[in-house]
Amino acid sequence: MKYLTIEDILIIAVGHVGNYQLLNENQLHYLIEAVGGKFGDTDLFPTIFQKAAVYAHHIITGHIFLDGNKRIGLTCALRFLELNGYSRRLDLDDSIIELGLKIADGSITDIDTIAERIQSWMLGFMKIAIRRPSLPGKIAEL
Repeated sequence: MKYLTIEDILIIAVGHVGNYQLLNENQLHYLIEAVGGKFGDTDLFPTIFQKAAVYAHHIITGHIFLDGNKRIGLTCALRFLELNGYSRRLDLDDSIIELGLKIADGSITDIDTIAERIQSWMLGFMKIAIRRPSLPGKIAEL
């Protein structure tokens, strides 16, 4: 599984707010560790959607940046999924934007609930692209 780096997150921040201002660098470092965190051999967040939810939740509620935390957090969640085989449409609908607002206002705080909302949104708008070994260079869409 591929994870976002601090540099990836900062590049996303630049894309949304230009000259970003980090408010909580420690929270950013914690996020990088938390998303892939384990207890022994057990992932703390075993599904790809839970891991995406951790990016969104921690950036939005941790107020890592002075401005743009909702946009940056949701974009990081979607970029993480994209890095791991999901392709996405460029348009975002109201349900994913509403999710960011609900995370920010504290009405949705549970990682599993956030993960379910992201997964539900993606099932409506996204598809997985996989390479078929029998057809080099061809991509099959599920």
